[in-house]
Amino acid sequence: MVVDTAYYDALGVSPTATELEIKKAYRKRAIQLHPDKNPDDETAHEKFQTIGEAYQVLSDKALRSQYDKHGKEGAIPSAGFDAEDPAEFLTMIFGGDAFMDWIGEISLMKDLLKTMEISTKEMEENEARAAAEAEAEAAASAGNGKETPEASSSAPPPYVEVESAGDSYPPEKPKPAMKETATPSPTRSGTSTPRPAGIPTRLAIMGKSEEDARLDAAGVSEAEKELQAKEKKKGGLTREQREELAAYEMERRKIREERVDTLGKKLTDKISLWTETDKGPDVTAAFKEKIHLEIENLKMESFGLEILHAIGATYLQKSTSFLKSQKFLGISGFFSRLKDKGTLAKETWTTISTAIDAQHTMQEMVHLEERGGEDWTEEKKAEYERRVTGKVLAAAWRGSKLEVQSVLREVCDRVLNDPSVRLEKRIERAHALSMAGEMFAKAARDPEEEGDFMAFEMLMAEAAAKKEKTKSDKKNKKSKKDESMASSSTQPPDFK
Repeated sequence: MVVDTAYYDALGVSPTATELEIKKAYRKRAIQLHPDKNPDDETAHEKFQTIGEAYQVLSDKALRSQYDKHGKEGAIPSAGFDAEDPAEFLTMIFGGDAFMDWIGEISLMKDLLKTMEISTKEMEENEARAAAEAEAEAAASAGNGKETPEASSSAPPPYVEVESAGDSYPPEKPKPAMKETATPSPTRSGTSTPRPAGIPTRLAIMGKSEEDARLDAAGVSEAEKELQAKEKKKGGLTREQREELAAYEMERRKIREERVDTLGKKLTDKISLWTETDKGPDVTAAFKEKIHLEIENLKMESFGLEILHAIGATYLQKSTSFLKSQKFLGISGFFSRLKDKGTLAKETWTTISTAIDAQHTMQEMVHLEERGGEDWTEEKKAEYERRVTGKVLAAAWRGSKLEVQSVLREVCDRVLNDPSVRLEKRIERAHALSMAGEMFAKAARDPEEEGDFMAFEMLMAEAAAKKEKTKSDKKNKKSKKDESMASSSTQPPDFK
């Protein structure tokens, strides 16, 4: 018995829903209620935040248990409610769980976020350290002001030099005995122990920065300090960051290897419905019918057609290349592999150029917003927001498509080049892949099948259409200008 069902109601599930049912419900609701899809709904952000909170609580076993017993007040995460998770959001948009058996989990955004987190860690720690030092200095100055009446004067007290360091003291007072104090080092959280209020000791007595003192305490040699300084000057990473990135890269490769291995086994099982039979007309028809039913379900997912076409293109490329390589001298297979490499290079370049285009549009929007003025209306802002969202989606899709096809190429290589399987059987696998690939590549939706799941596909299509229109307009203006210049150059001079 649960004391509150508000979170369950927000996701449209019962209190007995499984973890998988909750995840699927959240992804479906998130696509329906996302603010980018509902720009005219003033309550869209609130609705989207509600389902985000519901999912964060119900997807965590401990929080869900507390919620069932005590309601919302007893199930607040210790770190507060998270903002929208970009990695989770992309997974929802690009196929969700429906494509998991075909392409696995897209890791593009998760990898980017983790890499950025590691790469910017030093910068964030430095900023926190600088803020803590500023607070300590401010506290020390405030302390000095309270200790003596002279501190309230605008002019600093007179100083005399100290032979060993260059610090100074009021001449009318005796010098205090110097005590050796360790330079406080900042903690991982960025805070530091405040220095004792009083005379400035850091630079005058030590003659070095706090960073140098920290490196000395860590036993870093002068050569290593110089190397680190050079790296920081040119925006390089520290040794710890490089090691952390290398460790994450090893982990990422391991996960990818497991993903390829799992997908290879699942693909082998799927095509075994044909390869492990007599492959007669009835069996072939049944095999194609099963693939057709898969396509009918998958095409109704967000970006379903795009993913199906990407799968189909890869299956056709790899199966065709393998079958051609088995013919006389394998020359056809060689040229087929060259073509595949050319396609990959083209896809890579398209991905990069799409990302650059999205960045330019974001910068353009920032400049327009900073400039403001009468032309920067709410309608104009909403239009740019939709355009930016569409172009960011296009860049994310291009990158995700590149990842998916890269993984599937490895999967196909596993299935078609398994040395433990007879060549005749691998040729049969290639034929099965070719049949499935052709059907995937030709997948289509009927006009009446369009629905809410296409919201983000339409945003991307709108952004692409506007880009093409802008190009066309520029081309037409240039053409008219060239015609005008050509006309004026051929006009005979007027001597009247």
